[in-house]
Amino acid sequence: MAIVATRNGRVRGVDLGGAVAWRGIPYAQPPTGSLRHRPPLPAAPWFGVRDATTFGARAMQPVLPPETVPGPRPSAVDDPRRMSEDCLYVNVCAPSRPSTAPRPVFVWIHGGGYLTGAGPDGIGDGEMFVRNHDVVVVTFNYRLGAFGFLDDTNCGVLDQIAALRWVRDNIVAFGGDPRQVTVGGVSAGAKSVATLLAVPAAAGLFQRAISQSGGGDHVTTVDVARATVDRLGISRRLIPVVPAGELLAAQQAVSPPFYGVWTWRPVVDGALLSDLPVRRVAAGSATKVALLASSATNESGAFVGLDPRAASHAPRVLTQAFGEARAKEILAVYGNDLAAVMTDERYGIPTLRLVDAQSSFAPTWRYLFDGTLPGAIPAAHGTDVAFAWGIGDFGDPAANELSRAMHTAWGSFVRDGKVPWTPYSTATRPTMIMATPPRLEDDPGSTRRQAWGDLTWPSGTWF
Repeated sequence: MAIVATRNGRVRGVDLGGAVAWRGIPYAQPPTGSLRHRPPLPAAPWFGVRDATTFGARAMQPVLPPETVPGPRPSAVDDPRRMSEDCLYVNVCAPSRPSTAPRPVFVWIHGGGYLTGAGPDGIGDGEMFVRNHDVVVVTFNYRLGAFGFLDDTNCGVLDQIAALRWVRDNIVAFGGDPRQVTVGGVSAGAKSVATLLAVPAAAGLFQRAISQSGGGDHVTTVDVARATVDRLGISRRLIPVVPAGELLAAQQAVSPPFYGVWTWRPVVDGALLSDLPVRRVAAGSATKVALLASSATNESGAFVGLDPRAASHAPRVLTQAFGEARAKEILAVYGNDLAAVMTDERYGIPTLRLVDAQSSFAPTWRYLFDGTLPGAIPAAHGTDVAFAWGIGDFGDPAANELSRAMHTAWGSFVRDGKVPWTPYSTATRPTMIMATPPRLEDDPGSTRRQAWGDLTWPSGTWF
C-alpha cells in the first residue's frame, strides 16, 4: 500500500508500523510569480512515482522558538526553518491493514494566528488517531500572513477549500470515504472551520466539524495590507514581483510575531464570504453538519505567559467596544479578573455564539477544557491539542486519563458523528467539563455569559 495512485500521479509513502504516511503531495500549483495572491490552481500531473516521505516546505512565516508551539513535538515533523511560497502540500496517514469498507477521514487545519504553523505541528502524521480509531488523517499547509490574506484575496481560505477538494477527489485511493469527512482545527484552524461552515464554496466537502478554541467572528478589521505595502514603498501592482523575503520582512515590521497574531485574517469580501461566519451559520449555511466545539478555561494563560501585560488591556478593549459604563459592568462581573475577560472575549464567548448558532441546524456538542499539560500553564490556549490527539504518555496519571477521555470522544465524533454526552441546546447549554474526572454541567459560567448579553463587537487586536 506504500504506493498509491492519485489523480495526478503515483506517490510512495513511508511505513510507520501499522500505519502508512504520505507527505508533501501537491494539491495545487505553487502560488509564485503571477500566481501570488491568486486563487490556487490544480496541481500539475507527474510521471513515474513521486517520493512522498518528507513534508513539503512551510508557508512563508516568522520562525518562532519551539516553546511557543504547545505540547510535545513529535519526531516526524517538518523543519520550521524550511519555508517557501511553494507550500501547498497535503499529507495523508492511513492504516496499513486493508478494510472492507472505506474509512472516515479527519482533515486537520493547523493554528498559528494565520501567521505561523504547518500541517504536522503538534501532531506529526496523526498516526495515533489512525491506529486507535481506524480513520484516515489529512493535514496540509496554506498561505499565511501577507501571502494568504492581503487585501480581500482570502487566498488562505481558498487554499483550504482546494485541499478539501483534493480530499474529495483523491482520498478513496488511500482507503478514505469522501462522504465521511470531518474537518477540525485549533485556534486559527478552528476559526477557519467556522469560515468553511459559512462559505458556499465549501458546502458538501465535509459532514462534521471540530472547533478547538475558535469562534466565528474573526475577520480582519485592521488595514495591515496598506501598511505593509507602504513599508515596501511600492505600488500594489508590483507586489507579485517583490521577493518573498522582502514581503515577509515588511509583514513582520507592521505585525510582529505574537503582537500581530490577530491581524491577518479572512475578510468579508461579498464574494467568497458575504458576512461574519457566525451570522452565516446562524442563518443555516451549514445545515446538517454536526459540530463539536470547545474552548479552554484559561485561554489567555498562553498569552500572559509570553507577555505578562497581555490581559491588562482588557479595560481599554471593552471601553472601545462598548463604552465606559458597559465596560465597567462586565469587569465587575469578572471581579476585575482581566485574564478571564481576555479568555472569554477572545475564545469563550465566540465559541458559545458558534454552538448557539449551529445547534438549531445540526447535532452539536460543547466542552470546556480544564486540564493541565505537564510543564505547561494550566488549561492554556493550544495545550489541549496533545490531549485530544493522544500524542503519548505524559508521565502523569491524571493527564493520561484526561487524554484518553478526550481522544475517545474525538474518535467517536470522527467515526460516528456523536460524542457520549448530552447534545447542546440553548435551553440548558449542557457542557462537558474536560477535567479529571470529566463532568457534565448545564450552562457553566452563566453569570459571565450573561454579562455579554447580545453585544457584538469587532474582533480586533489587543495590542
